[in-house]
Amino acid sequence: MENDPLQNEEYIIIGTLAKMYNISKRTLRLYHDMGLLTPFHIDEKTGYRYYSSKQLPRLEMILSMKSAGLSLKQIKLMMSTKNISIFEAVLGEQIDKVNAKIAEYKVFRDSLVNQLDSCKQIQNPPVLNTIFIDYIPRRTAFIHQIDSYDLHRDYSEGSPWKKGLNQIKSIFMDKNVPLALFHQVGCIISEASLLHNQFICSGAFIQLHNDRQYGLPLSSIDPGTYLCLYQKYAAMDSAQESRGVQILLNNISENNYQIAGPCLTQVIAEASIFDYNDNNIYVKHQIPIKINMQ
Repeated sequence: MENDPLQNEEYIIIGTLAKMYNISKRTLRLYHDMGLLTPFHIDEKTGYRYYSSKQLPRLEMILSMKSAGLSLKQIKLMMSTKNISIFEAVLGEQIDKVNAKIAEYKVFRDSLVNQLDSCKQIQNPPVLNTIFIDYIPRRTAFIHQIDSYDLHRDYSEGSPWKKGLNQIKSIFMDKNVPLALFHQVGCIISEASLLHNQFICSGAFIQLHNDRQYGLPLSSIDPGTYLCLYQKYAAMDSAQESRGVQILLNNISENNYQIAGPCLTQVIAEASIFDYNDNNIYVKHQIPIKINMQ
């Protein structure tokens, strides 16, 4: 036993080591083959692999870096070169990849939240054609100027609203923004148009969650008190949309309210979630107001 390399060493057989760290013996053999973790001793007769307790920190480092998403090749590079600069570079690269994944999953989450909101609106539709006052907090949105058009006009040559939406979709695709975020689009009628009792849509907006850029220039919609009205009508029905806005303007005049910003007509749900022949939409007309307290 004089030449027994294990006699003065606390050793661990491969099966025991695998159980200690909840990994397979095959994984340990792979680490051996790659030169990541060479057994302290291999019995020439039986082929049994034995590990030293002093090797445990190295194994824990391998498993830790692997759980952080590093490849075995990256781990081997760092552990073989023992160069702190390379270590920092690899970690920095991995952090960038993780951040990109986080941003991607947040986009997925926002899309799911939007779809869930739509389902809730369809399951429990709002009270329609009833005016109410609502305080709406600050919102983050992508706002896009479109070719102005009058909601009272009949555009038989093609819907200018649809043309504007197609422009936004092109921007999304050019910037690799998931079309899943193309949701709850709203029409913007300027304050100046409202004051002249006109119905000129000059912009479109898409409300986005939080302040994530998605590669888009985002704007802030001011918080405030809004006079609101829910309606349900066929998509692209400008006449019905203008009637909803007119109802709010009449109420503002009757109650001596003051218009405090543009009108936002936002799609909150599409009835066609299961029936593609149903092009009805639920919209929320919103005009910011100031109430005369005298």
